Amino acid sequence: MTKLQTLKCVEVTSQTQADNGTQCFHDPITNTDYLSYENGYVRRAYTRSHVTSKGYKYKNRSIYQLNPTKLTPRFSSWDGSRYYDKVRLMVMDPAERLEILAKAVVNYRQTLKKQKPVTQYNY
Repeated sequence: MTKLQTLKCVEVTSQTQADNGTQCFHDPITNTDYLSYENGYVRRAYTRSHVTSKGYKYKNRSIYQLNPTKLTPRFSSWDGSRYYDKVRLMVMDPAERLEILAKAVVNYRQTLKKQKPVTQYNY
């Protein structure tokens, strides 16, 4: 049993995703998907529903990167100033990507527990 199965995450990888080397896990507690890509990316995706004051409903899918980052120095060719860029590090080991996903699931659940409930108003 993997850590993601212990956290009650379900693998929902489609055939197209499997052909591309992507694994997708759904967390039913937070209604969130976690994706592990063969090229080294690790991401969290979720869909938010919103109703406007005029009653229009729409859904917005947000995707966040979970890869580790590294600050790399960059020098301006214009004035020679030093800047730092944040670069995503690709995680090529599949086991390490699943470990990152498991930590992200626990972290996101704890974050949602700390948030205040949102009151929905119907106008």
